[in-house]
Amino acid sequence: MRTLATVALLLAALLTGCGRFQTEGDFFFVRSAGADLPVWVRGNTDSGVFMVVLAGGPGNSSMSYLSPVTESLEEKYAVVYWDQRATGVAQGNPTPETISLAQFVADTHAVISTLRQRHDVQKLFLLGPSWGGTLGTAYLLEHQEGVAGWIDLDGNHDWQKNWDFALDYVKVHAERKLAAGEEVDTWRGVPEWAESMKGTRIISDNLWKWQRLCTKAGGYFHEPSNSPGLGAELLLFSPFSFGAMLTNNGIVLEKLLSDDAFYDALQMSSKLSRITIPSLVLWGRHDGAVPVAMAHDAYDNLGTPPEHKFLVIFEKSAHMAPFEEPEAFLTAVTQFIEKYR
Repeated sequence: MRTLATVALLLAALLTGCGRFQTEGDFFFVRSAGADLPVWVRGNTDSGVFMVVLAGGPGNSSMSYLSPVTESLEEKYAVVYWDQRATGVAQGNPTPETISLAQFVADTHAVISTLRQRHDVQKLFLLGPSWGGTLGTAYLLEHQEGVAGWIDLDGNHDWQKNWDFALDYVKVHAERKLAAGEEVDTWRGVPEWAESMKGTRIISDNLWKWQRLCTKAGGYFHEPSNSPGLGAELLLFSPFSFGAMLTNNGIVLEKLLSDDAFYDALQMSSKLSRITIPSLVLWGRHDGAVPVAMAHDAYDNLGTPPEHKFLVIFEKSAHMAPFEEPEAFLTAVTQFIEKYR
């Protein structure tokens, strides 16, 4: 109880003490199949251009994407942050049966439909980082109408295919370290383990082991100094991110790994040709979580005409380009939105 009280006081202090955390804009909930999904619309709604953020994870709070990067976008456009069911600070009492990719797609559609009822949405763009790329791809396979453009930021559109690329990433890093005689205790046996995992279905224990190795290898932040860290995350982004870490994070991930239908639905490379709207594929060259090979897989397989799809590789970034190369990220996103607004 004392810990929860301390957290509550911290969140209250952050909310009242820092202008960035005050709830300017339009904050509301959307009820969908037993879940109450919080939505926060910020920025220049008069522009008529709305960018909906599909949070990563799964389990991250979309509110934690509020940062100087998105605030720059808010000066020109409206940015919509919302939390998916059983993630972040979403409320309600959704049943386990509703933790499915199909329901996440339905939730996204409910949020967008409500957004259109409350605001004059003239042009709508989707931004999908990481797991948000999974959700965005699934959503667009059913609902491309009314979406002006798709921004795929290191998105995982095929979990099984990506698993082999991600294992290769830690394998190559381990081989380099072992050859140089560096951190031998950490990397001994990793090349053999990674090779043995290829082609296998992802399970929790192997995923957590890989994730620890990927983090050590710089697969999330190419330069460790670019990572905001826990303390900076609390102060730089939003208090909602801390609440997400304490509560819901991991629920969806465990379900998708254990549920055959959910897991099978995550393999979408062969379906990308059905997505034909303007698309911007953004990737970090050094991404270990969703390696750059997946960027080329996305770009090559999208059904969007060549003149309306674009691939941008951030040469100094891993999985977090908005924090490692914020200006380059802002330029790419702004140019794309201006072209199709």
